[in-house]
Amino acid sequence: MNIFREWKLKQELKKHNKRQLKMAQESQRDNIIFYIFSIILILVLCAYYLGYRFKIEDLPIIGILLLLITNLVLWISNYKLKKDILLYQKGEGLREAKMLQSIEDKSYEKKKQLTHLILKNEEGYDVKTWSIGKANSLIIGKSSRVRVDIDLTEASYSSLVSKNHAILNKTDNGWFLEDLGSVNGTGIQKLSDNRKLKVKTGPIKVESGDIIYIATTALLIR
Repeated sequence: MNIFREWKLKQELKKHNKRQLKMAQESQRDNIIFYIFSIILILVLCAYYLGYRFKIEDLPIIGILLLLITNLVLWISNYKLKKDILLYQKGEGLREAKMLQSIEDKSYEKKKQLTHLILKNEEGYDVKTWSIGKANSLIIGKSSRVRVDIDLTEASYSSLVSKNHAILNKTDNGWFLEDLGSVNGTGIQKLSDNRKLKVKTGPIKVESGDIIYIATTALLIR
């Protein structure tokens, strides 16, 4: 997966999460104000209905009562807000993980679906391209009595390429490269970590961006 795309996606998700949390907090604040005024109004109406007449000396008691009610409402609202935030963050974390996993899966599937082999010259320019999207098995070598799928007869160092040099096989897990007992060997340079590997006794998995070396002839995988 492209590192820049992954970083950009994470930044967008963080911004989205902050916006959602801010909206939740603002909504919670509005609810708190509404609850407090509603309780005060109910108390005043109840007192009026019961025929209670407010006096100046009652103000401290009323103020303390309202303060206690306000603190209780704030405590309940904050507790509920923290609980909602934890649930929200957990849900967002799961959605973010699923989204990233989905992108990684698509990227992995894309790497598995190779479409072209490109012959490169010493300067790195494209010389010839083979479409391999519908193939399941490709023999790489030089044209002779036995037909090959990727013919390197016209490559600059074709003299170093065996007639049946290597083979690419498509499986459910992707493409694999295997040497067919060539004289000058087969290698691969991995895009992921720039490692250079020799293909000797067994098949090696290849992905888009890797470079196959048939002796000294370079084939870019796309």
